[in-house]
Amino acid sequence: MPKKPGLDGQLLTMQELAVYLHLDEATVSKLVASGKIPSIQVERQWRFKRQAIDQWITDQLVGDDESFTDVPDGMKLPLEDLLPDQALITNLRSNAPISVIEELAARAYTNGWLSDKPWFVGAVVERESLASTAMDGGVAFLHTRAKDKGKIARPFIIVGRSWKGIEFGAPDGKPTFLFFLLGLKYDRLHLPILGRLARALRNPATIAKLRSLQSPDQVRALLLKEDAQVRAGIVPEIQAAAFQPTLDRTLRLRAIRRLQAAKSKPDPPPPKKSRAKSAAAKAKSAAKAAAKPAAK
Repeated sequence: MPKKPGLDGQLLTMQELAVYLHLDEATVSKLVASGKIPSIQVERQWRFKRQAIDQWITDQLVGDDESFTDVPDGMKLPLEDLLPDQALITNLRSNAPISVIEELAARAYTNGWLSDKPWFVGAVVERESLASTAMDGGVAFLHTRAKDKGKIARPFIIVGRSWKGIEFGAPDGKPTFLFFLLGLKYDRLHLPILGRLARALRNPATIAKLRSLQSPDQVRALLLKEDAQVRAGIVPEIQAAAFQPTLDRTLRLRAIRRLQAAKSKPDPPPPKKSRAKSAAAKAKSAAKAAAKPAAK
């Protein structure tokens, strides 16, 4: 006698699988159609072995191609493993939200951490369309809703800094200066790392320092230091929200321009020369006026 479909019979229908995976049925149908979920056909209807689904879920969480032996605990993994030197862009060229995402993703792709850049950029934009990941204070944590181990070669974080700031939909209505692109691949890493970064950057003074430091090595060192304190349970002292970075590129450029203008400013013309030209012009006008009646 064939097994009865359902949880008891270990064979799930499309609707039962959607409930089991906590996904809507349309999403499950797309995954099945693309061959991403193991399935069989029974009388022209898709059916799913629960054991195979459980194994598929395990494969999504821990991939065979992962460089880690096992996916580490996101609360214990050192940040330097996710943030090497080549993961920092301290002077973003982009000045619009989508171009920022493109530039950050391009760095991950160039480093070989991302195998499908168009998919990743689209997934990040899709997440941003739901609600901006920008937070008060000038920081944004960009990420995707979907985790695809085949398109993210290894977990990574790309950090980008904009000197001028970019309008990114932050709740306080102010520009965003620091962007953290998270390609963490697994849920076991994503939520803990995101929480650690949020706690490490809750101090406005830390954000101001990150905006001010010129060297990528200094930026990375400060991030690692703040994250190490978070993992050690050290709560940083919160300074005034009005704290501003000591090195502001706009103010610096204005000062340079003022100095250059002062050096290149020409000397004013001699006053006597100006008066002579004015007197000559008046005399010429008077002569013309006197000559008009005579012509008649």
